[in-house]
Amino acid sequence: MSGFFTLMKMNMKLLLRNKGFLFFLCFAPVLSAAILGIKTDMALYEQKEAQNKIIELDNCESKAVYNCDDTSKFIIKVYDGSKTELSEYLLNRFADAGIFSVCRSDVREMTEGQVEEQAKTDAFDDRAGVLLYIPKGFETAVLEGSYRNMVRIYQVSDDERQEYFISEITQALVQMHAAADSVMNDADKTVDFLEAVSDKMPQKHVVNLSGKGVELTREQGNWKALIGWAYAIITLGFLFCGVCIAYTVIEEQNNKVFTRAMLTKLGVRGYFCSKFVMVVFISIVQTFLLGICVFQINGGEFGMNRFIFLFMILCLGLIFGTLSFMLGVLLGDVMSANYAVFTLWSISALLSGLYFPLDTASPAIVAASCLMPQRWFLKAAELFLAGEKGGYSIVFYVTAAYLILCVSVGGIGLKMKRSDV
Repeated sequence: MSGFFTLMKMNMKLLLRNKGFLFFLCFAPVLSAAILGIKTDMALYEQKEAQNKIIELDNCESKAVYNCDDTSKFIIKVYDGSKTELSEYLLNRFADAGIFSVCRSDVREMTEGQVEEQAKTDAFDDRAGVLLYIPKGFETAVLEGSYRNMVRIYQVSDDERQEYFISEITQALVQMHAAADSVMNDADKTVDFLEAVSDKMPQKHVVNLSGKGVELTREQGNWKALIGWAYAIITLGFLFCGVCIAYTVIEEQNNKVFTRAMLTKLGVRGYFCSKFVMVVFISIVQTFLLGICVFQINGGEFGMNRFIFLFMILCLGLIFGTLSFMLGVLLGDVMSANYAVFTLWSISALLSGLYFPLDTASPAIVAASCLMPQRWFLKAAELFLAGEKGGYSIVFYVTAAYLILCVSVGGIGLKMKRSDV
């Protein structure tokens, strides 16, 4: 054990003489805490939620183009003469799709002729992609399968997206009739027709605002964004501090210290443990400095318990400190390790969604982001912000998985170095 502590003491002296190590040890926590102290109101989640709702017009003469949430979306102006649960389901289906902006006016007091005249006017005066009329008796038409009487579509533009809209509304109407027919064939006829049909219809596609099963308020969404940015900065500090530890390994190999250590009782396992303990110690120091800075800057108030937040930061430190140490050992060169660590930090922070949400990214990008530990820690922070369960499990399992991987690969790397001695 004397050799173990002697090696640690020698390495700590070497690190404290390294100005780069001291810079990242202190700078990353201070900057991360400063980011958490930013007072911002991005309203990312609330705006997204508002953009996936039906927009109610004051009257049928109101212009949809002036009231839509996003003019880049395909605008649907709806004359709703039904205003039933079924028509609500139909319109919500398009509003939740994300590519349509649904603007509805209540025309229950108007005749079909008046609606048609208004549609002719809007075809020239409004910039809607398509006009949709849901007449009275919509639910009866759904039951009877009378597709001609269910809705009326006025094509008023050359936008190619209207073909997709027509395909989607046709599929929706067919599903609604199938659900209605199933209800009427049930033995129990006492059940409310509209309620039963709604229960039997496929669930509408809901755009998730903050992750599966979790919805964040405007303030919580802002805190989540700030926490993601803080993760990005503090992980950079952890990575380069880990490289500094790998630097001690490289120096000891060049100065034959590693060879002499292998000739003692310390062995590869003891040598590796001494480096890993240094990673743990440095992670604790950086987390402690971050905790002090956070409390000084904003009183430790950032949407969740500060001790939970610091616990997640410590786990991130263990992962990235060990990961960069492993890269340094395998590459065997400080400059190569610096390049590799900076590349890893840049790509992982981008793919994990620390800078911006990846909700609308391609399936390949989403699959790649699942390999990044920051994504799971951001998900855990989301659960803690919303007061949901499961955050501790995510942090524990992700930390354990990455540590096992990094320690195993790092140990193999040191054994390979020993065979080269």
